[in-house]
Amino acid sequence: MSQAPYRPVRELERAIERGELDFALAYAKELTRQPGRRLDLRLALGLLPLIADQQPDAYDAWALRWLERWILERRRPTIDTAAELARALAELPRDPPAALAIIRASCG
Repeated sequence: MSQAPYRPVRELERAIERGELDFALAYAKELTRQPGRRLDLRLALGLLPLIADQQPDAYDAWALRWLERWILERRRPTIDTAAELARALAELPRDPPAALAIIRASCG
């Protein structure tokens, strides 16, 4: 019986789906061990509701880093879109599904 190959990205996605922040952070750390490698913004976004729920004191720093990366990685970010994302990130701890829908729609 062969074992499925180890895929840390898939394991991270599963940990996020299960709401297991500790495992998700461990997989995220493993994925970014290589110099210059960053966590995909989509995956990082998936961590934010878990952080808001399980580590609320750390949420603002994580959300601001996510927004900063979005601005830096976007070809032509606009202040309007950044403001919309900031509003959605501020709302995320109170209403994760609605906030994530706004963020995903804004990110394209």
